[in-house]
Formats: sequence, C-alpha cells, structure tokens
Amino acid sequence: MKLPVIFIIIAKLKFLETKIFRGKKMKNKSLLIMLALLICASLILTAVSKNNSSENDLEKSKAKEVVVAIYRDGAMDELDAATYNGPHFLYKMIYEGFVEDGGNGTILPQLATSWKISPDGKTYIFNLRKGVKFSDGTDFNADAVIFNLKRWVNNDRHSILTAVNVESMEAIDNYTVKIVFKNGAYPILTELTYPRPVRFLSPSSIMKAPGDNTGNFTKPVGTGPWMLESYVKDHEFSLVPNPYYWGEKPKVDRIIFKVIPDGQARVLALQSGEVDILGGDLIGKIPMESFLELKNSSSFETFTKRTMCSHFIAFNQNVEAFQDKNVRLAMNYAINKKSIAENLFNNVGLEANGLYQTGVPYTTRENNYGFSNDKEKAKQLLEAAGYVDTDGDGIREKNGKKMEFNFVLSTEEFPEWKQLAEFVQSEYSSVGIKVNLNILDKNGYEDATMNTKAFDIALMRTSSDSWVPHGSLLEMFSILSTSNAAKVWYDEGLYNNITRALNSIDETERQKNYDTVFKYISEEALTVPLYYPVTSFAVNTDKIEEFEIGVNNYAPIEWQKLDVKQ
Repeated sequence: MKLPVIFIIIAKLKFLETKIFRGKKMKNKSLLIMLALLICASLILTAVSKNNSSENDLEKSKAKEVVVAIYRDGAMDELDAATYNGPHFLYKMIYEGFVEDGGNGTILPQLATSWKISPDGKTYIFNLRKGVKFSDGTDFNADAVIFNLKRWVNNDRHSILTAVNVESMEAIDNYTVKIVFKNGAYPILTELTYPRPVRFLSPSSIMKAPGDNTGNFTKPVGTGPWMLESYVKDHEFSLVPNPYYWGEKPKVDRIIFKVIPDGQARVLALQSGEVDILGGDLIGKIPMESFLELKNSSSFETFTKRTMCSHFIAFNQNVEAFQDKNVRLAMNYAINKKSIAENLFNNVGLEANGLYQTGVPYTTRENNYGFSNDKEKAKQLLEAAGYVDTDGDGIREKNGKKMEFNFVLSTEEFPEWKQLAEFVQSEYSSVGIKVNLNILDKNGYEDATMNTKAFDIALMRTSSDSWVPHGSLLEMFSILSTSNAAKVWYDEGLYNNITRALNSIDETERQKNYDTVFKYISEEALTVPLYYPVTSFAVNTDKIEEFEIGVNNYAPIEWQKLDVKQ
C-alpha cells in the first residue's frame, strides 16, 4: 500500500533535518521551507508523470490496431512519390494524385475535382480541390503540383509512361494547372491514377539541391488518409490517420505492418495471433497449400478476387535457341496449363490462354491466344529446329550444345512460383529440355530480369488492373533505360505498333492497332502464358470487421473501411 504524498514529504524533511542540521541551530528557516517546497514539487510532478504514463498506456491499449503481415520492408526512408522504391500500395495510402482508379475502367476525381481535355488529347486543365493540406499541415495547391511534376516529367527513367512526355506546364492560379503533353496518348489520364511516380508529396519533405529538380527525399508526407508513425527497417512500421485528411476518415487508429519474408512464417504469424491479416499480391501472398488449409479452417475467413494479372515465362531473346520460332512454339505446346490450374492449384485461379486475361481492354479471342498442350507436336517442332537427343541421356542437343536453360524466379512475392517452376521443369524434361531452377531473392531477381538479363528463361508476371494493356506492353516490349534492352522481347515493328495504338484517338483505329499488336505476340509465341492468378486473403474475423478487398492490386484492401471489434 502506497503512503500518501504528504507523509513522504514529512519523512524526507525529517531526514534532511537529521542529516544536514543535526547539532546546529538553524538561523534561517526559509532554507528548510524552500527545500520542502522543492521536494513537494518533485513528488507531485512524479505522481502526475506516472499518472499520465498510465493514462497513455491505457489509451494505447484501447486503440484500434490492425496488424498486417508484409513480405518485404516498406522502404519508408526511400518512399519518394517520384520513384519506384517500396511497395506500390503504400504510395496509395500516403500520397494522392489528380485522379484515382475506381475499378472497372472508371476514373474518379481525387486532388483534381474536374478536368478538361482538348480534342487532340494533348492539353489537360485540372481544377484542384481546395482546402487540402499535407499531413505536415502545409497547403496543397498548384505550386505544389508543379513542384512534383518537375521531379518526374521528361525523365527517361519513366519512359514506359505516355504521360512523361510534357511540352509545358503552368499554374494558372492557386487551384488550376495546365499541362500540354507532346503526344495525345489516350492512356494519359489512366496513368495519372498510378501509385507511382505521379502522386504528390509535400515540398517540405524534399531537401532542395542546387540545379536538381529531384532534390533529396527526407520523409514521406502526402495528402492521403494515412501517414507514417514509426519505422524500424526490415522489422516493422506503422501508419496512423492523417489528421488533415479531407476525405473519408479511417476507422482504426493504427495499422502495423510486420515484415515477414518467408511465406510459411507469415501463415504461422496469423495462426498464432501475431498478425490479423495475411495475403495480397503486393503485400505478402499466402502459399497455395496454406491458403487451401486456411480456407477449410473455421478459425479464419478467406477472401479472393480476380485480378488482371498473368504469370508467364519470358525468353531471353539473346539466347540463340529462342531466336527460332519453332523452339518458342514447342515450349508453349509442352506445358499442360489446364493441369496447373486444376491440379497444381486446386482451381484457385485459371489456366492461361493468351498472354492477357479475358477482360483486358482491346483483347479478343482472335488476337490474344495461347497453345494447347501437345507434347508430340512440341517434340516435332524441336526436331524441325534441329534439336535431337543423340546420346540417349534424355536431353536434346544441336551442334554439340545441350538444350539446357537457366530458369530464374523468385518466391518472396509469389510463393507458389516454386511449385509452378517445378511443374514446368518436369514438363520440359518430358520433351527433352533440361531447365535448372535458379531461385533468387527479390533484389537479385529484379537485377537479373531488369538490368543484367542474367537468365535464359524467367518466370514473370504482367502488370495488372489499370496498367493493362498499355503500360504493361511498354514495360515488356520497349527498350528500358535500366538495361538498354526490353524486359521480355524487342521487335521494332511491334514497338512501333504499340506506340501507334497508344496515340490513336479514334477508338476504331485503336482497336485495329491493338489487334496487330496482340496477334503478333500470340503468333510469334513471344511468351509462354501459364496461369491467371487470383488475389487472396485470410483474416482473423474474430477481431477484424468490415474487411473488403480493394479495387486493384495497387489498392489491395479498403483500408478506411477496416474496423476492430470492441
């Protein structure tokens, strides 16, 4: 039982009287009084501090917190709105753009309340939302827009965007911006919904550098519904509601993201109660076998939603064997895609036909198709290309060179890729092609596929949702500044037809141009489509309510709707 404060003060005074003044007649009692007052103040402050601390702890314990497993670090120290660092979805939580993807092809107003586009598709005038502030309290206005635009337009790093090519831009007044683009490309407005690099950060979060429009990034500060609270690199980070947010307020007080690179470890974290939400293509996918287990469990609720993403094999066109169309066709016919969806993944997802899923704009059955499983035809095509097994070891060769390929993939983002790659390995082996699996971490994989081209074949995914087909086609079939090569395949005629389609204002002409593009990709077997995945989640609904999958992979969860049961 704690003594009242007054008793403690008296005891301390007695101690001082004994210790300091023993045997002395105190001439000035004011000294003793002053000491008493100091001790009183000290004890009261301590009591108040302890009380406040207890209240803070109590308040924190009452806070509505949601814990989410994420497969990679959030890179919050690099999450510059004009870059590609960090997970896509975090950009959408913290930053906003002129417009937002509303799903199903709709574009919604965001920081622009309205806009006008000239008949030639080159001039855009945006009317900005008034009264908006960044999470640091500074004003969002036309000057902030121009500041942000200067950091990424006309930069080759963003060459896969049609919106990067800008002739001029100006702030007409505080809430009106005019941009004149070099080309009247039809996807410009759609591209302005992307998670990056088209969103706006507070100019105060950039340390200006002389002669450098980009400057030095210091911290993520946006106008979005969330802002950074804490960050421990490679461990966890938390987001809290932006107090200045103009739109729908989040219902929870904090979202904590725990970094768990291993897929099975993420599942265990959900099962142990360490995390509340698991899944999402760009957050931390659930291993397929674990998803089926969780789906049949009564402890968690699972959610799935179709995406516009495709998983496929890309060829390194510098490898001599792949310059022969017969080889590329054979490697398509050799794989049973139906078995991937039905047997390997238990009908979670669909077998791939063409490179793109049905429903991707401008694709049709006639222009976007794949090749059925026919191993005998695959063998005939390989023999026609000059590849035969002369020594009976089960591996074909030509001119003394074995048909053996380095197959690069990563399982951090897509755990199911290991199973998928092993299945592909077996299928190719059955027609005399040997592939060696090379599983890399995310950084190594991105370097091999985007920069060094250190692969023979690679497991890849298309972009999804608002990126398809325009952004996806440019990303895969144009020369990238990072490698001076195409990510998937480069053909000058194909590239010219892609840009022709992008710059087609007339819808009929655009469809004809896309027909040419998709037919060429299909006819020439430039890829091996494998599988159309779905996005999936498992949620502890004993704690979490109002969970809803977002409109696309880049906005995977309706974060503002999330709530915690009381």
